[in-house]
Amino acid sequence: MKEVYYIYNNEAIASTTFLSILQKIENLDVSRACLILPFLFEDSMARALKRLHVTPTYSLEQFMAENPRLFVSFNKRYLSLLPVMINSLMILENTGQIKIGKNITCTSLLNIDGNESLGERFLVIEDAIPNLLFLLEQKTTVQLYKTLNVQL
Repeated sequence: MKEVYYIYNNEAIASTTFLSILQKIENLDVSRACLILPFLFEDSMARALKRLHVTPTYSLEQFMAENPRLFVSFNKRYLSLLPVMINSLMILENTGQIKIGKNITCTSLLNIDGNESLGERFLVIEDAIPNLLFLLEQKTTVQLYKTLNVQL
C-alpha cells in the first residue's frame, strides 16, 4: 500500500472508530475487531453502509451481492489495516480508554458520538457503524471470515 494510505487511514481515526463502536455495544471480540476497519475505512463502503436500510431479514451476503466491487479487495484491506488496528487498540489500552482481555471493553468516559469536530469522514463512519454491527452480529466470527474470504 502507498504511504498516503496510512496517512489517511491512521491510528487517530481508528481509535475514535473503535471508541464509537464500543460505546454502542458492550464488548467486542478481538477477531471481529480486525474486520471493522476494512469495512469502514473504504469510503465507498462506509457510504454504502450509511445509506443501507436494513430489515430483520437483511444479510451480509445480500449486502455483498448488491455491492460486489466493494469486496474485491477486502482481504488486501484486511491485511493492510491490521497494523493500524493493533496500534490503535494498544494506544487506547495504554491510555486507559479500553481494556483488552478475551474481549475488548470500553472504560472511557469520552462521548464522541455526533462530535462534528472530528470531521466529516468520521461522521460518515459513525453513521455506518450501526448498520455494520447489524450485519456482523448475524454470524459467528468463523462464519464472517469464511463469508468475507479472509485469508491470513
